[in-house]
Amino acid sequence: MNKKFALLPLLAALILFSCKKDPAPPIQTDPAFKITLNNEFSPLTARFAVFLSDIDGKVLAYRELPSSDTAQVELPNAQTGDRYDCTVVKIVTIDAPGSGVKDTLINLTTYTNLASGETINLRDLIYQQSTDLNITFTGVTSMDTIIVPDGLTFVRPQQSNNFSGLYRVLHTGKLWLRVKVNGEPGWRFIIFENVSGPTLNVTLDASLLLPIMAAPVHLTLPFSAAWQFKVDGLVDTAALKFLALGDLLRAPGGAVPFFGEIDIFQPIFNDANPGPMSYKGFRLQVIGEDISSGGYSYFGDFFYTNLPTTLPVPAFDLLPTVLADNRLVATQCVGQFDVLAFARTRAGTPNINWEVYTIPANGIVTYRLPDVPTALGAQFPSLKNYDFSGQVRARAEQYERLDYGAAIYQRLQNNDPLWKAKGGYLGREEVQ
Repeated sequence: MNKKFALLPLLAALILFSCKKDPAPPIQTDPAFKITLNNEFSPLTARFAVFLSDIDGKVLAYRELPSSDTAQVELPNAQTGDRYDCTVVKIVTIDAPGSGVKDTLINLTTYTNLASGETINLRDLIYQQSTDLNITFTGVTSMDTIIVPDGLTFVRPQQSNNFSGLYRVLHTGKLWLRVKVNGEPGWRFIIFENVSGPTLNVTLDASLLLPIMAAPVHLTLPFSAAWQFKVDGLVDTAALKFLALGDLLRAPGGAVPFFGEIDIFQPIFNDANPGPMSYKGFRLQVIGEDISSGGYSYFGDFFYTNLPTTLPVPAFDLLPTVLADNRLVATQCVGQFDVLAFARTRAGTPNINWEVYTIPANGIVTYRLPDVPTALGAQFPSLKNYDFSGQVRARAEQYERLDYGAAIYQRLQNNDPLWKAKGGYLGREEVQ
């Protein structure tokens, strides 16, 4: 046999083998379920964790979140379109003032039926600054009344201290005060603009302060209670500039009066009635608890073009149901609203608050708290044992301009401190 022809098949095989390409590496595909968490808190502020659970409460994924960083939680075995419950855990260690004793606060927030691809932002949305207002009045024989909106009183001006006062004021660059002096029947006021820094020292001749000429807006509240309310004149919502129109913040431990109506004084006017400074609209925030039989807690956050004379009363309700165990929360929904929230709480050490956001429905809605991850349960046995009181706080939330999905999206994004007011928020909470 001719060796020349015998080598040809071998040569062809070698050429064919050398021409074959290496097999392509497998394509990396994203898991069917993934959420992203942006944690902007420092490790000295709080510790965070997150876990995913299925409809039966079984924990499918758990991880601690790095501080000041971004993390992802994935379920590689999930199917496209699957939804899971996501619980964010915030753990804060605090020192009891003057005691040297440490306490732990555990806040858990569960978002039910969460879709893949969501992003949760963990951040503080604090846009107000604090300034200590040191003020001395001249030309005064008597300081009859002084109101510093959003100001905590440390020293009240009076004759014994030469009419010098000290107030810690929360503001967004503008603050004001109003006074009645020397037995005059009307109010006088002054506005401080472009305020920044920790202190503001001023001396004022009370006789030169401008009078408030307009009558106050009289607002009737839904019921008599120890209301907390805050009224802001809108200066620039984009820049988060407001002027507080409400009364002073009372010192902790002071008497909290019951009232069912308030008068709101305006040192400035809208464009229809030009004054020293114009603004458009108002933000009104109110919280009150009706302690009468069958009463409820009222929550409201609204924007208004003009201040109303009354506040809306919830047309929806939550009826109590019987609870089977410490993990089960349930209530009966009456009427139409957008978000249903449950909360279980434990006072003591540690202090635990577990809140669940879910979709309301006509009739009874139930939810059983998911399993506690092993790592958390080992560290906090009271959490593992669901050591709560027998009560559940159930809250119905209605939004004029948002549905359930949009409201939960705002909570997850956590990037707009005004989102509730923009949505027109009205809440009714009851103890089940």
